[in-house]
Amino acid sequence: MKWLSNLITPFKSELLAMIGVLAICGIGAAVAAYLHIQRQNDEIETLDTRVGDLVTANKGWSARVAEQDRLRAEEQKNVLLLQDKLALIEQQNTDAAAQLKQLEAANAEVKEYLSRPIPAELRRLLEKQ
Repeated sequence: MKWLSNLITPFKSELLAMIGVLAICGIGAAVAAYLHIQRQNDEIETLDTRVGDLVTANKGWSARVAEQDRLRAEEQKNVLLLQDKLALIEQQNTDAAAQLKQLEAANAEVKEYLSRPIPAELRRLLEKQ
């Protein structure tokens, strides 16, 4: 061991300086790494909070979309029902007009009544058919 001590003795101050520089660099790197890790943890926390808020918002949107789809289906059903009702009313109007024409052709009193001036409201009603 003595031989190692004799070999290192002339470079003792340089070796101590290198060890000191390495120690300072190591401590600096450790501090920089610690600060970097802390900053990343803060960013992760912030992003986690944002993701949680977005998940909550998406749940609300999903419920709204489901409700909107339900309302569209209900509206479509109502449109079909109204179209059926309109077709029925138009058929009834056509049937009533045909019956009126048959009655006018078959009954002289009706023909005579319809040949006279009739009230404007009734004329508009009959002319629509």
